[in-house]
Amino acid sequence: MNAFVRVVEAGTFTKAADTLNLPNATVTRLIQSLEQDLKVRLLHRTTRSVTVTPEGATYYERVVRLLADLSDIESSASQSTAKPSGRVRVESAAAIASLVILPALEEFYRDFPDVGIELGVGNRRADLVAEGIDCAIRVGEITEQMLVARRIGEFHFTTGATPKFLAAHGTPATPEELHERPTIGLEAARGGRAFPFRFKTASGELELALSHRLVLNDTTSYLAAALASLGIIQAPAYAVHEAIRSGQLMPVLQDWDTPSTPVHVIYAPNRYLSAKVRVFIDWIVALFERHEGLKRR
Repeated sequence: MNAFVRVVEAGTFTKAADTLNLPNATVTRLIQSLEQDLKVRLLHRTTRSVTVTPEGATYYERVVRLLADLSDIESSASQSTAKPSGRVRVESAAAIASLVILPALEEFYRDFPDVGIELGVGNRRADLVAEGIDCAIRVGEITEQMLVARRIGEFHFTTGATPKFLAAHGTPATPEELHERPTIGLEAARGGRAFPFRFKTASGELELALSHRLVLNDTTSYLAAALASLGIIQAPAYAVHEAIRSGQLMPVLQDWDTPSTPVHVIYAPNRYLSAKVRVFIDWIVALFERHEGLKRR
């Protein structure tokens, strides 16, 4: 049953086999055996894809609930005597991983020494089901309709530069004065368009498409460029929080607020949250709640 569910969700036998750590042939035999026992065809197979038959779709809906209930029963029975253990596969944006999660991860291991974390770092939109990922930390609005999304925080943007840069170029008093000073741009991907600097106004939002002297596609490098006094940046508050607190960066245009960006933890709806995944998500929620640059206002 579990193999069948994984094939339906992954879309191919190969991807399902990878997430189950089983040979492709084994998964094929399991599905064939299941169909023989039920005396009904559950899947249509071609060389390139797998589709669900009407009977398979009905069977899938009931089996998903059954497997979730079974996992719940087993977990409830074992949690009273066993601590969470095993490996949790997590995906996160690079900046949140390096600046927020990794510096605090020692406390998670202290509380849950038997849980290992496999942290995928990058800005790609991973397919959680097909790749066997337990949960992901996503920045921005969630577009995948089939995923469970729990909002765990938000951040605004901070506009700033080093004291050395501001002493040499002056401090802007309005957003429009950014056009008169060197700025640094951040883009989503190599070769893409740099994000505009955004501010809130009484009539809505103001977006400035600036002519940057330098454009980068990584938040950590973006911060490094600002610390090298190369220009004014507008970066997520969580990324510059420590630099501002230490005085390495000075915020500017503080009377001008910026739009907020939500952060969610997401996971597949048909995958039961085991104890190891649940404690990691609870820890992430608590971590974001106390972080000055990420907690919800």
